[in-house]
Amino acid sequence: MMVCITGTPGTGKTTISKKLKETGHEVMDVMDVAKNCVAGKESGELLLDPKCLGKIKVDGIVEGHLSYLMDCDIVIVLRAHLKDIYPRLKERGYDRNKIMDNLESEAMDIIGNEAREIHNGRVIEILNSDMNETIKKVIEIIHGKEIEHRIYDLAEEILDWY
Repeated sequence: MMVCITGTPGTGKTTISKKLKETGHEVMDVMDVAKNCVAGKESGELLLDPKCLGKIKVDGIVEGHLSYLMDCDIVIVLRAHLKDIYPRLKERGYDRNKIMDNLESEAMDIIGNEAREIHNGRVIEILNSDMNETIKKVIEIIHGKEIEHRIYDLAEEILDWY
């Protein structure tokens, strides 16, 4: 079974992956799994071919921003409040435009919507507001526990910007 952990930059994918590894789970990075799907480079970042990603099927947990484009059995979309994402991206050195683009994407649930189009009925969103609770839910999902399929509406958080 292939479980994909995805989300907008700053929602906690890497932190959750580290916690999963600490509990004995093997987690693969999307860039390691998708080496043959590199289509180029832009602004210092590797670009992956979505069609190529859609053909990838591995057994295990794959973490990464674009992992939802793979042939996942379950997609876990990590979500986070915009006020939590902003400082994380700023700390990474993202410029203001890139931060705002990512915040807008998170508010509009771009990844969740695209994942649901590709993996109808196999997408679970988790609002990552408490890391311990989030890791607990992720482990439950990995081990087959049914979790409520919820969609979080964070669009109103944009109003706080004005």
